[in-house]
Amino acid sequence: MALSRKVILTFIVSLLWVSQLAAQTGSISGRVTDAATFGAVAGAGVVIEGTQRGTTTGPDGAFTLSNVPPGTHSVTARFIGYAPLTQQVTVRPGQTTTVEFSLQRQAVVMDEIVVTGYGAQRRAAITGSLTSIDAAEANVGVITNVNDLIQGRVAGVEITRNHGEPGAGQQIRIRGGTSITASNEPLYVIDGVVIQNLATESSGIGIGGGVADVNSSSFAALPRSPLNLINPSDIKSITILKDAAAAAIYGTRGANGVILIETKQGQRGRATFEYDAYVSIASPARRLDLLSGDEYRQFVQDQGLSAQVPIGSANTDWEREVTRTAITQNHNVAFSGGSAATQYRASFSYMNQEGVALSSALERFNGRLNATHYIWDDRLQLRL
Repeated sequence: MALSRKVILTFIVSLLWVSQLAAQTGSISGRVTDAATFGAVAGAGVVIEGTQRGTTTGPDGAFTLSNVPPGTHSVTARFIGYAPLTQQVTVRPGQTTTVEFSLQRQAVVMDEIVVTGYGAQRRAAITGSLTSIDAAEANVGVITNVNDLIQGRVAGVEITRNHGEPGAGQQIRIRGGTSITASNEPLYVIDGVVIQNLATESSGIGIGGGVADVNSSSFAALPRSPLNLINPSDIKSITILKDAAAAAIYGTRGANGVILIETKQGQRGRATFEYDAYVSIASPARRLDLLSGDEYRQFVQDQGLSAQVPIGSANTDWEREVTRTAITQNHNVAFSGGSAATQYRASFSYMNQEGVALSSALERFNGRLNATHYIWDDRLQLRL
């Protein structure tokens, strides 16, 4: 019974001490906004200089710092892309002081970060041979698949198309072939997930049915590239590992090099909407200089073969009959945004590319959704 009284007495004293302590401290609350747009800056850091007290702003740019000792403090708000702003704030016991931060945009020079398969590093700290491609700069013109973003932009990488049909399969060789009997294809890794470079997409029709199969008398249509299933507008960056460091990370699968593809993710801040489209026209640059029907008949008559070779009166240009002026259209729509805890991005694209040769075309519908959610004070990350 005496022990219970001591426990109750201790609990009451603790409550009184905490209440007294709370009465001796104050709090700081406010909002961080963009000076140009007056919009909220979500995820900005707000700290009291010289202390460990700090917090981040919510989706509406609001923040609260609790249990701040009385007195005048230097409070700083920071966010990437903005100049930091410091204000003097006076805190009184048991009261909440309100302060507003209006941040000015400022260009920031940052070290280039490269994804290497086992994490992200600054380029200056990497000793292996690799090349990074900014997809935003490479995604110009008519881009059918991801391989087109690499074409002609990386030293030591050769790309050969299987045929001229839209969406054709492509062979990539990084610093040449390494085997006579085994595969020389590089390893593809998309957002940390290894994919197989197999012809999983249906083959094209092709004029004449495709190419001859040496093991049979039939014709087999050439396969299309599996990377057609990825929308180039969803690509953020491409990193190509070209030396033995790739095998050190991925084992023998990376013996022919590794192509790391990083896709776009949702960012903290206000929701944004993006739409881009283009239309292009393609036609044969040159045509064969052939005889017309009348010229051919005159040639046969001059050779004295008109009685032996039956010729009609047709005048068909078969080269023009099997080709056309091809039209390509591409449309991309994307939504992105998020708060400090959840970021999302959704995209949809439609592409219809006609081939110059009849019966050749590529029509693609592509949709993608990704989301990232942080719980338990960012200790656990859930990704979709």
